[in-house]
Amino acid sequence: MKTIKEDWNAMAQAYEEFNNSPDSYSYNIEWPAIKKMLPDLTGKKILDIGCGTGIFTFLLEEYNPSKITGLDLSESMLAIAKQKAEQRNSKATFIVGDASYTDQYVNEKFDLIFSSTTSHYIENLDKLFESMKKCMEDNGHIILSIIHPIYSSMYPIEHGDTFPKDEEWHIRYLDKSVRAYIQPWIEYNDRYEKRLSKSYHHFFSDYVNAINKAGLTICQIEEPMPPESWKNESKESYEGYMETPTFMIMKLKRCKLP
Repeated sequence: MKTIKEDWNAMAQAYEEFNNSPDSYSYNIEWPAIKKMLPDLTGKKILDIGCGTGIFTFLLEEYNPSKITGLDLSESMLAIAKQKAEQRNSKATFIVGDASYTDQYVNEKFDLIFSSTTSHYIENLDKLFESMKKCMEDNGHIILSIIHPIYSSMYPIEHGDTFPKDEEWHIRYLDKSVRAYIQPWIEYNDRYEKRLSKSYHHFFSDYVNAINKAGLTICQIEEPMPPESWKNESKESYEGYMETPTFMIMKLKRCKLP
């Protein structure tokens, strides 16, 4: 996790700029699907795990929770989130912590635990879901937006510190090797130094088995489509997403006792 933390500290500003652009996947693809899955959040407590610069933290705050907390490994990402919170007069609070051990950083339970594109940086999914469950109210929910297993299977296989070539971006679904690649927010931005990011590729079955093992159940799964407007406005992005979808979003709750 130390390497991942250093990586995100170095990329924080580039990430913020990229994900707040007009064609942001976060706003145009993820968020419309997430909104359909949200329970009533009025007066509820929300925990945003792997909150980064607070993109979804502030979107969730618009639903009038009584409390909203963001947790992330990167101090630089949280510095941006805190600055935005001050500018917005937001009540969101932010803490530094490892998503695998969330329950060690918070000492209360939440009605909604949310996380976006964090799980592929965590090797042990069992720990992730066990920790989430410890932090949720009995009638609470988890909404987890993951990098689609088809997409993470396309990430190039790690081979030292060498940057991958374009032809290395191809699907190897049943290969569990560590992946290494250049994130889009720095690959296409000459103002930032190119660097490798590393992550894991989890099968869909890995998620289902870890969820079941933690005593959770899946209520709903969404595989969001790109905006129809992109067919004309951003045809390359539209066709690329239709071929290899980036997101899968799951809504979870506790299993009912027999």
